[in-house]
Amino acid sequence: MNHSLSWLPLEIGRDLGWTLIHFLWQGLLLAALLHTILPLCRSAIARHNCALAILVLMALTPALTFLSIHGSGTNGGFAVNGSPLSPAFAPWTNWLVVLWLAGIAGLSMRALAGWTLVQSLTRRDTLAVPAGLLQRCHALQRRLAVTGPVRFLLSRRIDVPMVIGWLRPVILIPVSAVAGLAPQQLDALILHELAHIRRLDTAINILLVAVETVLFYHPAVWWVSRQVRTEREHCCDDSAVSACGDAGVYVEAMTSLESWKGTSRLALAANGGKLKQRVARLLDAPVQAPRFSLSAVTGLALLGLVAASVAVAQTQMPKGNGAYPSTGKNPVVLRPIMETHQIPPYPKQSIHDREEGRVLVEVTIGTDGTVSQAAVVKPSGHQRLDAAAANFVKGYWRWQPPIRGGKPVTTNTRVSILFQLAKPVAR
Repeated sequence: MNHSLSWLPLEIGRDLGWTLIHFLWQGLLLAALLHTILPLCRSAIARHNCALAILVLMALTPALTFLSIHGSGTNGGFAVNGSPLSPAFAPWTNWLVVLWLAGIAGLSMRALAGWTLVQSLTRRDTLAVPAGLLQRCHALQRRLAVTGPVRFLLSRRIDVPMVIGWLRPVILIPVSAVAGLAPQQLDALILHELAHIRRLDTAINILLVAVETVLFYHPAVWWVSRQVRTEREHCCDDSAVSACGDAGVYVEAMTSLESWKGTSRLALAANGGKLKQRVARLLDAPVQAPRFSLSAVTGLALLGLVAASVAVAQTQMPKGNGAYPSTGKNPVVLRPIMETHQIPPYPKQSIHDREEGRVLVEVTIGTDGTVSQAAVVKPSGHQRLDAAAANFVKGYWRWQPPIRGGKPVTTNTRVSILFQLAKPVAR
């Protein structure tokens, strides 16, 4: 049997595929909720916390959906004309999971490369901070009540101050900033980086990258993550201005860094976010509220509509879900895993000899849903076809574990396999 996820149990691959589909409408609803809440929040910290809470919900929702689908024993999909989802859909959901895993692998490699690059900044082309500047840095650290140890280094490889690391944070100060900025301006930028450390933004940044990596396929995840990053910078701006006491000095320092961009998403730099919007906030100038573009709204709406249609169809599926009773005196309800119930490959020699026929196979289903025995009770008249049917059913067909009295049991059933060659076309 061709199975693109041969290393993964079929049930898990199927349920993962439907989980990804359901998150399309779930993620859209969560993003719409945040878009409604943000205008009601009056402070940057409130907007940041709301956006972060929605992002956490986005991370938890697929896990809960998968557990719900997998625990219920349903296909996660829908029925057509009262019959369970066609096995033809199985490869489609399998390839969906394969592409998702490939995307995760690619983004994980990108994140790992970015982390390696950022870590190298603390080891290459760094200098010890002069004693006078180091004393100022420690004084600023005490002013913001950052109690943990923080290293301060000068760097020739960067153009803007940035903080790297969580457990052992390092603040890198560019050599060019020491020479090109006034002491008050440099102090304001260092306060911004210290605010990141006090707020544990470096740890939260790991969560952002992880959620973006796992749920990369949903545009709403990237929008929510961008809101978290934006409001994070606003919070640190407010802390820096409050500590230095002069918004004008801080704004001048930020504008001098406008052309010094290019930092990694894994490092937190003083020039993060949209500078024009940040400056306008600090100077109490009118700021246009961020909006979804028309194309983004339309695309997300269509995406959500398709996914919601699938979800509604699932809720309307027949309760039987392809179930039928087993044979014997005390029958139990059998629920086949439809993507495993495929026609066995036609033996090549049987094709050459034009052998056809129907095989009736008696199968014993174990407590885990696998076939422990498969015996031919009504042969087709061709030994190769009989063996192909029995071996394939035993090796690949699966059912949900049979349940009697709340406990899995062993039971029997019969399956019929038809081998029929295509009729030759007259010319």
